[in-house]
Amino acid sequence: MGAVSRDPGSWLARLAGGEVPASVALMHIAAAAESAGAVEAALAGAADRAEGAGRERIAEALAVWRASPQAWGTVQAVLGGIDHGLSGEDGTDVVAALARAFDRAAQISPEGSVALYALGNADLLRAATQEIVARLDAWGLLGPGRRVVDLGCGIGRIAAALAPRVAQVVGLDIAPAMIAAARARCAGLPNVAFHLGTGRDLAPVATGSADLLLAVDCLPYLVQAGEAVLRGYVREAARVLRPRGDFVILNFSYRGDLARDRRDAARLSREHGFALKRDGTADFATWDGRSFHLRRLG
Repeated sequence: MGAVSRDPGSWLARLAGGEVPASVALMHIAAAAESAGAVEAALAGAADRAEGAGRERIAEALAVWRASPQAWGTVQAVLGGIDHGLSGEDGTDVVAALARAFDRAAQISPEGSVALYALGNADLLRAATQEIVARLDAWGLLGPGRRVVDLGCGIGRIAAALAPRVAQVVGLDIAPAMIAAARARCAGLPNVAFHLGTGRDLAPVATGSADLLLAVDCLPYLVQAGEAVLRGYVREAARVLRPRGDFVILNFSYRGDLARDRRDAARLSREHGFALKRDGTADFATWDGRSFHLRRLG
């Protein structure tokens, strides 16, 4: 779940220009709107003013909005419980506050709690999940012998999608409600397990046991918790991955500063024995995630 902007006009323009997926623009527009009707009115007005492909994109977004009647309420309710401005000296208070916030969010909307751009719409979330799995497969990171750790696993949507393609998936999350939802979703999948994490380490995962560590919209909260927490997790990533194992981060932070994210990713890679293979690339059509791919040396 990413940080949002309160400037709907800029998101309408970006939507018309094809810069962002419809669901992402709708999330930002809904965050600033006073009602679901206000979102529809803004889209309809923008469609009337737009021409050509821009008009078609806005019309398509309007169709998505009309198919997601829960969207405005979901965006408003979930955002009301998550503070992206939290900070702390050692990260402990931030982690605890985030765990409580994500517990509340999971109870409001399981889909919205892990990917607010899905607007509480299970079909949108499924499409985004499938695209992530397809991209990992295209990068050669999946296979019948691969063991995956899903960091910040949320409600288990990615673990469930990965299970048929790999040997094992271990999911970690700091929110008990998320773990409960993930276990319910993946009940009956014998190669999937979930553990409640501390928010400070990967203790449930054995040293050198993982081929792929995946962090989808998770690292931004480690960045928010502070440098000590972030560095600790990257150090733990190096511990749990086998030599030449892969650490894939989809969204490094919500700071809105890609250059800084790239500098930090490069620095942490050097410090902890990784080669940086992918450096903030835009690889998705269903959402605006940026890909960072670190490969453990040795």
